[in-house]
Amino acid sequence: MLLRPSNTLLLDEPTNHLDLDSKDVLLEALEDYGGTLIIVSHDRYFVEKLATKIIEIGHGQALVYPGTYKEFLWHKEHGTGTRGPGSGIRGSVAQDRPKTESPEPRIQKPGSKAKTASPGARVSSPGSRVPDPESREARKQQDAERRKKGREAEALQKRITDLEGRIAEREALVKELEAKMATAGFYDDREGSKQVVDRHQALMWEVGDLMAQWEALQEHAQEAQGS
Repeated sequence: MLLRPSNTLLLDEPTNHLDLDSKDVLLEALEDYGGTLIIVSHDRYFVEKLATKIIEIGHGQALVYPGTYKEFLWHKEHGTGTRGPGSGIRGSVAQDRPKTESPEPRIQKPGSKAKTASPGARVSSPGSRVPDPESREARKQQDAERRKKGREAEALQKRITDLEGRIAEREALVKELEAKMATAGFYDDREGSKQVVDRHQALMWEVGDLMAQWEALQEHAQEAQGS
């Protein structure tokens, strides 16, 4: 990069000292960046938002997985594709997934006749004053369904609020540990400093997992509102 300048950014744990709002601002800026991003991060939410290729390094190998972090996890779980040292999975991630065809909507052609009621079926006439028992039952079912959806929405929002509290709590602990790690002479005590560093790393993984859960619940809530 020094000898041949390129439009590339190297980011090592870019979200360590950021709160949720600052992280969102950074994400928006990096999403608009036109060059290549190479990111080392324990923040799974951050990686999932930006990465289009995952490089797994370990056991003397560097395996390249084309696709997002979710697709990387999918491949790890199903174990598909051909792997080799430095080669990772060959082929497109999307091609390995089973395709499901959605049924085409039925459209009534012009001039076609609608199905008539079978003999003995109940048909309510516009001038009838007696409520149809079937329509009453249908309204009851609709009311019950609305109440059920309302309870589910409240429970979902409660889970989102609980996750936000847990994320804020762990981010506060991360900042405390980082302040301790920044003090002079911190690494003089090798054993004590190692415990703090390990705790910091574990908290960063927890924050990433909680952020991924929070995003999934937010998407679920939006889909529920749309339906």
